[in-house]
Amino acid sequence: MQTSDFIRFLIEADMPVFTLEDAVKILRYNRAYVRLFLHRGMEKGVIGHVERGVYYVKERHNEYEIASHILNPSYISMVSALAYYGLTTQIPRIVYVVSTKRHRVLKNILGFDIEFKKIKSGLFFGYHKESNGNIFIADPEKAIVDIYYFNDVNDLDVHALEKPPRLNINKLVLYAQKSKSKTVVARVAKLLEDYGYHTHAERLSSEHNTE
Repeated sequence: MQTSDFIRFLIEADMPVFTLEDAVKILRYNRAYVRLFLHRGMEKGVIGHVERGVYYVKERHNEYEIASHILNPSYISMVSALAYYGLTTQIPRIVYVVSTKRHRVLKNILGFDIEFKKIKSGLFFGYHKESNGNIFIADPEKAIVDIYYFNDVNDLDVHALEKPPRLNINKLVLYAQKSKSKTVVARVAKLLEDYGYHTHAERLSSEHNTE
């Protein structure tokens, strides 16, 4: 199999990230030959290296697709998700990934660093796979909840809440409630209060206090 055929197979199979073992199964050669095959692909600039035994396809893929497929399960979130939706004026050079697993920071993947945030399984919700791309990403409302949960408030750009809001206020309240975090609830309630959503803020605070 030629490198171009291998890349085409991965693209058609929706595999932006793959392992050495994946390549061995696809190519049906021994590990030593497959390592050499992948090294040649890297020299040609069509294959990138994530970490030991893990690679990515450069063609037709972007940093969000790559980042959301390194760990399973995981999704893009926080300021990275807000930037994807056009809900922040920031241009982040870090792609934030939320997962139930730990992972070290990865440097210079398509020019970006990828930082992983470990979350409890009960808080792993509020994301979806984009219909126009192979990206697992938080809903914008969950991205805000995650920002507060991980206390990265300096990355929060609240222009999305200016009236009329560019996100779903009811969903933001629901996700804050589902977090079961007093800190998250208090911060989201204050955010809503500051931007004039007094009824929502009061409902969020009162319902949480009665639980």
